Amino acid sequence: MGGIADEHVEWAIVNRLKAMLDEPPPTPFNVTQTFALFSSVLLWTKNRAWVAGNRGARGNWEDLADHRAHDVREAMRGALITDAPWRLSLAPPQITLVDREDDLPPPDRRINLDFENMSQEAFFKWLRDALAHGDGRTIRPIHKRSARTKKTLLAGFRIEFAEANGSQRKLTLSLFHDDMRRIGGQLADLFCQALSSNNRYFEQDAATQVEERAA
Repeated sequence: MGGIADEHVEWAIVNRLKAMLDEPPPTPFNVTQTFALFSSVLLWTKNRAWVAGNRGARGNWEDLADHRAHDVREAMRGALITDAPWRLSLAPPQITLVDREDDLPPPDRRINLDFENMSQEAFFKWLRDALAHGDGRTIRPIHKRSARTKKTLLAGFRIEFAEANGSQRKLTLSLFHDDMRRIGGQLADLFCQALSSNNRYFEQDAATQVEERAA
């Protein structure tokens, strides 16, 4: 792996996670698998893009990769998480939700209203914190009933977490399978394009020379 830098490995990892989101490995547990891949993309890219910490301002870093990672965060400031191409769902998909107390959508059938006017930057910080910092039960399953088999199936996840550190207000996110695939893929693309600066030679090196072997 001569000439391969840490940023090549970072690019390769996130790009491979995206590849599995785009073309999932065969499994009967597709929603669980997608959640694992989505969460991995989110945690890696958010943590790396927040190289400036809570300040949010670009630093005088010597490493060009730090500047490119920070570019991801700056790109998140220009649009809402409900804007294209992210399109966080504001209505549940056309599935039959099981009437369980914790799985009922709002009476008007709209969801994710807490995030309707939230920037991508704020959304990904909140969601990373909810997944990584939440104590107790912050994540619950969303169920649906199969019209064909009548079985109860996992459709996604409902996440409840404080709006900000120390806040008493909680936000509620309904995260369905298609949202995880779409948003996770877009986030991975944004990160990889920034890290490589769209340099195809960088991407070729990262894709072909970063090898993996279990110990």
